[in-house]
Amino acid sequence: MEFTKMRPDGASVATQLGELTLHRARSRTYTDTTESWRVELDGRPLAELPRFGQPGFHAAKLARRGVTGTFDGAELHIRARGRHLLRSGRFVEFRAGDRTLRFVRRGLLRAELLEDGRTSARSDGRVSAEPDPLLVCAVALYTWAELDYVNANPVLCNVISSAVVSLLF
Repeated sequence: MEFTKMRPDGASVATQLGELTLHRARSRTYTDTTESWRVELDGRPLAELPRFGQPGFHAAKLARRGVTGTFDGAELHIRARGRHLLRSGRFVEFRAGDRTLRFVRRGLLRAELLEDGRTSARSDGRVSAEPDPLLVCAVALYTWAELDYVNANPVLCNVISSAVVSLLF
């Protein structure tokens, strides 16, 4: 999947299942960083997250608290755990119905999507298993929301930012 750049109102990507489109709307009842996300597959509603954050830090912060929405009529839960020193302690989990998909860090730069301990996809959009709507939607939401921020090594991030600051000042 080749992801387009995120626009203020959404994004789209061509998948093996069809055109996946994200619609974003700023929520008026919550803070400025809270948005409503709706994902459609070829114009058919697929997933809805009524209280999600702007991509990056805000989406990761809400995912750590737990985000609830709907996926194809079933309840969808997105949960994240970051800032753990061990790679095995950092993940982003998508739960819909009886299925659980989990993004975990593999190496320094990439994350993999696991289902039942088997790699189903990578964070760069390469799907190794037979694609299905939940798998494609999870990869797209992970990429669009920039949830790779959760899986980043907290020590490595601090070392790099300290080195950059020391070079600048």
